Order: sequence, then structure tokens, then C-alpha cells
Amino acid sequence: MEQIDPNRLLRAKQVADLTGLSVSTFYSHIRQGKFPKPLQTGPNTVAWRYGDIVGWINSLQEVAR
Repeated sequence: MEQIDPNRLLRAKQVADLTGLSVSTFYSHIRQGKFPKPLQTGPNTVAWRYGDIVGWINSLQEVAR
């Protein structure tokens, strides 16, 4: 399995695909404080660190146990 750099930046669509959430549900989670905050990468651009997303997914799995 390929190792992905935890600092790799992902755009909203990539994060939605990775988490299985729709983009609108994904943004709803952000507004509700249930998801890692994005990094501002440009004037109108945000991205999320791959490692933060994986950590969030893992935290959900821990809660489910």
C-alpha cells in the first residue's frame, strides 16, 4: 500500500470522496465544529491536511467502539 504524506493538502471534493460524505454534508460538519478546520492556501482557496482527515476518521472509529 502506498504511503501518503500526512502533510499532503486535499481540496473539499477530495476530502468528501475520502470520507464518503457529500460536499454539502462535509461543509455542514465544518460549520458545526465537527470537522478539522481548513488551511487558507490562497485568497479564495482552502485545503485540509491528509493527516488531519485520517485522524478525524480514526476518532470516529474510536467513538464507535
